[in-house]
Amino acid sequence: MNARTILSQPSESSLKNGQLDVAAFVSSRKYEIQQLSASMRKSKAIQKQQTFQVVPRFLRRRAASHHVRFLPPRFRERAQQEYKDSGVQMTPKKRQRITRLHLRRDTALKLRYFARQRKTYHYNRKRSTYSVGVNELATKVVMERKFKGRQKDKTWLPTHLWHAKRAHMVKKWGYVIPSHPNEKCFRPTHRASQNGSGIVFDTSYYATMILQGNHDGVLNIVNVISKGKACGKTYLLGDRAFEGPIYNVYKEPADDDSIQNAIGEAVIYFEPTTELHDDLATQKSRALIRVHPATFDDTWKMLLSLVKMTREQELHPDPGIEVQDCRFAIGSIDIFGPKSLKVIGHNLRLNLEKDATVHEAWSTATAAGDPKLIPLGAVFPLKFFDPRTISTPSRDRKLSSWEPHDVSKQALIYRSLNEITRHLGSRTPSPLFTIEGRSIRVEHAKIAHGRLQQRRAASSKAVDATSGSQILLKKESLIFIDDVSIPAIMIRRASGGISLLVPWQWVAIFFKKLVIPAYTMYGGLQQYHQILSERMLPYFPDDYPGTSAGLIEEKETMTLHEKVWKSRPKSKKIIYDTLDLRNGEKKGEVGNPFGCDWQYLLHSDPKGVYDPSKQLAKQQNDVAIPDSSAAGSSTDNVTEESSKTPLSAADEPWMITNLSRILSERNKLRKELNLSTALFTVQIIMIGRGVPSPSARVYAIPVKDRSRWMQLKRNRKIVPESSEYPMCPKSGFLIGFITTGGFNLKEGKGSGIASLSWAKVEQNGGFNYRYCIIRDVGERIGRLALYKPL
Repeated sequence: MNARTILSQPSESSLKNGQLDVAAFVSSRKYEIQQLSASMRKSKAIQKQQTFQVVPRFLRRRAASHHVRFLPPRFRERAQQEYKDSGVQMTPKKRQRITRLHLRRDTALKLRYFARQRKTYHYNRKRSTYSVGVNELATKVVMERKFKGRQKDKTWLPTHLWHAKRAHMVKKWGYVIPSHPNEKCFRPTHRASQNGSGIVFDTSYYATMILQGNHDGVLNIVNVISKGKACGKTYLLGDRAFEGPIYNVYKEPADDDSIQNAIGEAVIYFEPTTELHDDLATQKSRALIRVHPATFDDTWKMLLSLVKMTREQELHPDPGIEVQDCRFAIGSIDIFGPKSLKVIGHNLRLNLEKDATVHEAWSTATAAGDPKLIPLGAVFPLKFFDPRTISTPSRDRKLSSWEPHDVSKQALIYRSLNEITRHLGSRTPSPLFTIEGRSIRVEHAKIAHGRLQQRRAASSKAVDATSGSQILLKKESLIFIDDVSIPAIMIRRASGGISLLVPWQWVAIFFKKLVIPAYTMYGGLQQYHQILSERMLPYFPDDYPGTSAGLIEEKETMTLHEKVWKSRPKSKKIIYDTLDLRNGEKKGEVGNPFGCDWQYLLHSDPKGVYDPSKQLAKQQNDVAIPDSSAAGSSTDNVTEESSKTPLSAADEPWMITNLSRILSERNKLRKELNLSTALFTVQIIMIGRGVPSPSARVYAIPVKDRSRWMQLKRNRKIVPESSEYPMCPKSGFLIGFITTGGFNLKEGKGSGIASLSWAKVEQNGGFNYRYCIIRDVGERIGRLALYKPL
C-alpha cells in the first residue's frame, strides 16, 4: 500500500434525522485519525534525510561526491550503514598500476624524506620575510618564491594561498584582496556578526606608518594632520587610540582651520608613556598611523614633507625625526561579532609575564565576549605564544551571574574595563613599535609540532585526584624556556569590531587559528561593507565622495556599470533617454544614470538645469567623474574644450566631518568655506516598502506636497499604482545620492548611507525637515524615507 494513501470510511452513521451526533461523529472519525497518523509516520520514515543531505554547506565538497571517504569523520559510520541497508556497493578507490617508473619515483621520495630527517630545522625563511622603509618606501614582500612571477604588479596578503582556494579574489589598491567567499554568505554574515561567534577578516592591506623622533616633533606633525583632535592627554599617554579624519595640509585651501581637505579616516596610537612632563620634549617618542591603502600615497607624501620641514626647524635634532613605512612589517586581523573576544581568548594563549594588570583586563574582556563592553579606542598591548603550539581551546572564565541582556551587569563590566584600560597602555608598552620586536621569525612547522606534543604530554599527566578528570596545568608548568613571544596590539574600533595588529609574518598563523569551521567564518570586502551598512556606518572609500579616494572609486564604478550596460542587447536594458518620470519634465534620467553624478548635483541651478559648457568637466590631478552627457543621459553634450579643462580646487566636492559645528557657526564659516560644494553623510531609513540601491536619487519634498507624502506614512494601503500616490519631485529638488543601499537584515527593512549637498538642502526646506524621497535609477516611483545626519 502506498504510504501516502489515507484510508477513510463514510460518515452517514453520525447523522440522525439530519442532525449531527457529536459522540458518533468523533467515533466514526477515529479510524481516519489513526490512519492519518500512521501515514505521517510512514511518510516521514520514507523521506528521511541521507547523510549527504545533513552535511553543513561549509563542509560539502565541490565535487559533491557520495563516497564515504569524502565525508567528515563523524558522518562516515552512519553513511556506511546507509550503504549496507540500501544494498549499493561502494566503488573502491582505484589503485594505480605499479610500473618501474612508479617504483623509481617512490624510491626518490623516500630518499628525500630521509635526507630531510637528518637536517636541523631552524626557521621558515619564506614566512620570515618582512620589509621596513625609513624615510623611503619599503621593498615589496614576496610571499611565496615559486609564485614570484604572479606578484610583479601586485602584492599578496599573508593569507593569499588560504583565501585563493575559498574566495573570489580582486585586485585593488595594489593588493590581491578577497572579495567574497565562493559560497552564499549574505545571511550567514549577518548571523555571525550579530548573534554568532564572529567573522574574521585579513586587513593587512591597510597601510601602517610609524613616526619616530623627539616628542615635540612627533606631536607637532600629528597635531597638524588631525587638526589637534588626536593630541589629547588620553591619546598622548597611550591609554586610547584616536580614530577619525586626517587632513592634507598641502591641499588648497591651506588655512589651518580649514576642514575642506580631508584625506580619509585613520587610526593614530602613541607609544605609551608614564606621564607628561617638561623633559619629555627631548625624549624619543613614537606614533603609529594606520590608513586605508587608497589614501596611502597622499598621506605618505604629506608626512615626508612634514618630517623634512620639522628636521630643518627643530631645536633638538637628537633624536632626529623620521617616518617608517611598515606596510609589510605590521599586519592586522579584524573580528566582528558578540563573541569575538571569546574567540581570541579561547584560541590564542597569552604570555602574561606575571603582569597582574594585563591579566585582570584580559580575563574580564574575554569573559564578557562582546566588544561593545570595551570602551571605544581602548588598547590592549599583548604578547602571545605561537598559536601552532596550542591544541585545544583554553577554558573560559565566566562572570558570576552573567546574563547577555542584563543591563546593570553590562554597565558594571564597562565601568570596570574603562578603569582598567585607562592606564593599561602606559604600564605595558608594546614591542611592536620597535624593529626588533617585529622581527620575530616564524619557526619551522616541525619545531612547533614538537612543542605541541610536549605540551600534550605534560598536560595529560595532570589529573584531578578527586574527580579523575583531566585539568589544565598552571601556565608556569607549560611554558618552555625557548618559547616565542609574539607582540600584538588589540584596539576597540568605532565600527564595533576588534583590530588585532601583529607582525606581518605571523598574520597567516594567527588567522588560521581564529577561523574555525562551524564556529567562526571568514569574509571579504563585500562582507565588511555589509556589516558596516547594517550598523548604519559609512564604508571607506565608497561613502566618502568628498575625498580623492572616493571620487576615484566612484569613477571606476561608473565605468564598470556603463560597460555592462553597453554589452547588453537593446531588449534587455533600460533606455534611459526614454524614461518618463511623469512630473512635467522632459524625458530622461536625472544626471548620469551609471552612478552618482556629483557634477550635476553641485553645479545645477535651482530648477535642475545643468549646462556643462559653463562648468569644468574634470577633477584636478587626473581625478575625473563622467559628466551628465554619458550614454543614456538627457542633458546636452559637453564640448571638447570644456572636457579638457580641469576643475579648480574650489569646485571640488568636500566632506563635512563635523556637521553640528557647521550648523552652529554657519554664518561665520560661510565666508571661510565654500559651502556650495560641501557634502555631508546621512543615514537613510525607509518608511514602509522599498529598498534603496546604490546611486539612487534623493529628493527633498516640496512644501505643497508634504501632506500627500505623509499620507503614505499613515495609510499603508496607498500603492504606487493608485491615483492617490504622489509623483516624484522635479530635478530641482534633487539633494543627494545613495552611496550604499540595500535590505538591512538587522533593521528588517531597507536602509542606506547617502551624501547630501549642503547648498541643495538649505535651498529646499532647510535642515529641520528630515523626510525625503528615494528613487532608484531607471524607475519613476519614489519612496518615502527619513534621513539622520551622522
